[in-house]
Amino acid sequence: FLFSKNAHSQEYVHYKTLSVSDPFYSVHSFCFSPDGNTIAYGTGRYDDEVESIIIMWDNSTGEKRRIFTGDVGKIKHVVFSPDGRTLANSNSGLRLGEHHIWDRIQLWDVVSGKHLKTLVGKQIRVSCMVFSPDGRTLVAGGYDDRGIGVIHLWNVDTGQHIKTLTGHKMSVDSVIFSPDGQTLAARSDDDIISLWDTTRGWRRKKTMMHHGFTTRYAKNNIAFSPNSQTLVSGGWEGIRMWDTTGRHKKTLKGPIKYNVLSTVFGPDGETLATGDAGLYIHLWNPHTGQYKKTLKLSESQNSGSNMVSFNSDGNRLVSWDMPSPNEIYLWDVSTGVCLQTLKLNLGGSDLLDRVSFSTDGKTLATADWNGIYLWRDMLDIPFDNMKDLHSNKIGLSKPAKPAANQIYNNAIRSVMWIVNSGIGEGSGVLLDKKSKLSVTNAHVTGKQDTIDVYFPAPDEKGELIKDRNFYLNSSGVLKRLGYYTKGHVIAKNEKTDLAIIRLDGLPETAREIDWKLTPPTTKAGELVYILGNPAKQELWRWTLGEFLNGHQDFLHIQSDVFGGNSGGPVLNKQGILIGIVARSDQLMNAAAIPAKHINQLLSESKVKHSRMRR
Repeated sequence: FLFSKNAHSQEYVHYKTLSVSDPFYSVHSFCFSPDGNTIAYGTGRYDDEVESIIIMWDNSTGEKRRIFTGDVGKIKHVVFSPDGRTLANSNSGLRLGEHHIWDRIQLWDVVSGKHLKTLVGKQIRVSCMVFSPDGRTLVAGGYDDRGIGVIHLWNVDTGQHIKTLTGHKMSVDSVIFSPDGQTLAARSDDDIISLWDTTRGWRRKKTMMHHGFTTRYAKNNIAFSPNSQTLVSGGWEGIRMWDTTGRHKKTLKGPIKYNVLSTVFGPDGETLATGDAGLYIHLWNPHTGQYKKTLKLSESQNSGSNMVSFNSDGNRLVSWDMPSPNEIYLWDVSTGVCLQTLKLNLGGSDLLDRVSFSTDGKTLATADWNGIYLWRDMLDIPFDNMKDLHSNKIGLSKPAKPAANQIYNNAIRSVMWIVNSGIGEGSGVLLDKKSKLSVTNAHVTGKQDTIDVYFPAPDEKGELIKDRNFYLNSSGVLKRLGYYTKGHVIAKNEKTDLAIIRLDGLPETAREIDWKLTPPTTKAGELVYILGNPAKQELWRWTLGEFLNGHQDFLHIQSDVFGGNSGGPVLNKQGILIGIVARSDQLMNAAAIPAKHINQLLSESKVKHSRMRR
């Protein structure tokens, strides 16, 4: 049975949650530092009547680095300066009696934690904020007391207000600099796009119009190319391309059917990705304007995909829906295949910054009101404890010990995909190869005494086949090779939700799971492997969980498991079975049946197996 890394490597798995500890506070904005080592998020209360807080976290360890106590009012935006030494935030304004306090912007020294200054004196409700590439200017866009769009500029070193840029009739919701820092582009809700020359006293270059649905939920619908020569904008008429003088170069329409809400260049500038108000992502050659391909969600993935972002390599694209996504989709740019769906619980309609890649592309962060969820490639996560990580005894660049791919190779050959007509799908795991015994959940077997069981099969290249339809349409061939068989329920305990199954056959390559009559203990905070076959996703998937606590009847784990994972194994960092997945909720909390209950069921049912004490 041969494997290649590409055949089974999981792209991103949930490995850490940065939670808001105070139930009265919630996350309103977050961002990565330029080096990707730090995450900052701003919190505040719903009523805006208490001090807001900014928390900085170590991206590698999930440990708190620093806490800044802000001004009154919730944090609306947080943004790092390009050198990562300064953090800026905006606080929402309040109305105290007859007096209106406008949004305030504060600057902090990231290293010392010192509050540097508060930028006041200008009436603005901040909708967007950005540092210039040289870090010397802070730009905030929004609207004034008349609802008229304004852009304010401040000198970061002195805190002095530089200038107010006008000309937008409605709120300015997007402000971006060209990478060379010579042009500032802004877009407002009245479909106006303005260009400003930063080298000539912030002189207006051009004002353009591009009709589209440009609310704050579509704030990413203008983008500069990496070479600073092209600005793109999305709208009803497709994608328009402009040069830095504001001259219209071309309009890209292709197969676009809906309003374009998001535009982003790949890091090398060779690909432009756009997300629309439907289920489509389109890829383009920005030099020629030629349409490349469409990435389309299935009808079951109906939460939309109008926001898009590349990782640092440009080989992966993440997409999500605004304003309230519950799933995030990860795509292979070269093939257009949806590699993975990440299940989320993103409550809170006024949280704008929901999804972000770290600068190195290794970490994907997603946010809801309750905290930040960190996702990473399985092979990039070390399995030593957090104290060792924090003291730099090991680094993220070192391979996991034991190697993640080794544990996966050993364990995946014991995992089954169970198809039970009338019940649904589930997973199972081979306990005893000699006696052909497996275990799954009782609810996966339902009332049936016999179920269909599939083992992972290799293709002609030796790579793992993950396509559900292949297995369902090839059961005859798979049966002759042992990858498809019937399983018969020989013992069951509804209370512990476990069932023991005896198989008619199994492939030679099958390997029984590493389990012990006296299961090992697992400590709170330890990472665990979870394998299985989540519904509506590729088969033979793995993910990570964080062990929270253990009770007499179940193990409490935080993980992104799905329906279809039920019956799959939960392994400790040595690859030893500690439980069987039973259920999960919408908050990434999973329950697993402890392995000790498997031993109890085997004993009570007097099922003979190769590890029975003699």
